[in-house]
Amino acid sequence: MKPQRLDLVYTIAWETRWHVGSGFDSAAADRLIRRYGSEKGSRKGPPFVPGSQLKGVLRHQCERLALALGADAVDPHATSESQQRHLVQHFRPLGESELLVDRLFGSRYQGECLFVDNALPATEGTQFTSLRTRTALDRVTGTVLERHLFTTELAEGDNVVLQGHVRARHPPGVLTVFDEGVPYEYALLIAAMLSIDSLGGDKSAGLGRCRVSILGDQVMWNGQALSVDTVLSSFEEFADEDWAAWIREVRREGGQE
Repeated sequence: MKPQRLDLVYTIAWETRWHVGSGFDSAAADRLIRRYGSEKGSRKGPPFVPGSQLKGVLRHQCERLALALGADAVDPHATSESQQRHLVQHFRPLGESELLVDRLFGSRYQGECLFVDNALPATEGTQFTSLRTRTALDRVTGTVLERHLFTTELAEGDNVVLQGHVRARHPPGVLTVFDEGVPYEYALLIAAMLSIDSLGGDKSAGLGRCRVSILGDQVMWNGQALSVDTVLSSFEEFADEDWAAWIREVRREGGQE
């Protein structure tokens, strides 16, 4: 067994206006968009998507896919007693973990294995923003707050493409490898990334629709260029199988458990 490395460049092409909040307001807007390299509340610098936010969305998509395929997943931010017990139950070295998503992203036990850079404008130029005002809502009752308006700063989506890097670094024995092929956890990562179709706030109101792609439809696996289709083909082998059971069997036979 040997260490595993994956490198790719992703792009985000916006189909609508979008908002990734900074947590600050101004005299003109209740919610300002987050801008790269700006001080708090500043309106300088281009709008961007922080790598930490994209990583959170990516993990959520990986968990959804893993559960759909019959595997288990644990929310690292336990909010209930049962979730906390589940989290403690799986607190172990990554090579012994039954959780594909933990092996891919890393855990509190062994540290992070997946690193997502900020998504920044792929080309130079001015990114325009606009303000959208609507009626404010009472968060307690969920009804309109009379005589109050709420203004959000939005980034324009037309012809705007953001770009960033994803790096995965895994020690020997952590990932699930069959016959020296691409680890199945990396296939899960690529599938999850390509399934993202919206980012940021107010998605339920139609904002933030986007298309996430992998630049050149290629990734670098252990220094070797592979097509995205080649990485995803590992899913096709198990179309009629119990995918989660097959993964466990591969790990047992390969001495990865």
